[in-house]
Amino acid sequence: MPFEEDLLGFLTGSRGLLLVGIGNTTRKDDAAGVRVVTRLKGKVPEGVVLLDTGTTPENYSSKIKRLRPRRIIFFDAVEMGMGAGTYCFIDEETLVSQTVSTHKQPLSMLMKILREGLPETGIRLVGIQPKTTDFGFGMTAPVNRGVNALVGDLLKAMGRIWK
Repeated sequence: MPFEEDLLGFLTGSRGLLLVGIGNTTRKDDAAGVRVVTRLKGKVPEGVVLLDTGTTPENYSSKIKRLRPRRIIFFDAVEMGMGAGTYCFIDEETLVSQTVSTHKQPLSMLMKILREGLPETGIRLVGIQPKTTDFGFGMTAPVNRGVNALVGDLLKAMGRIWK
């Protein structure tokens, strides 16, 4: 299923959306997840909450539970063996069976905790393929383009749903 269709299907009928950026801004393309939420600031409809968790999303589980969102989308740099800047939803089985994130704490563990505390909440991860996660500032050009395209897709989908 194309990303846009999957996104629309996930968001339809959901008020109370939380968009969570994960990443390290000192490791080039690892910043992709946090850049998504940064670039969405001031552009999202009412009822959409943006959260930048940096490299420690597990430290935000209590805050996320207090927000009680109906839908959560995490954004993170993920090694998927695809072209740099490519983004897609990562299915639950892949997330559990592999360490796909570039961070030490498995995101699958946080998602499990959130599912137990928020059983009615839909939770998804959008992975963004990095070119490099070497130390340094600024994302590579293909990842920057991918983040911009992803932000455009998100705004378009939210605009169609929350008119």
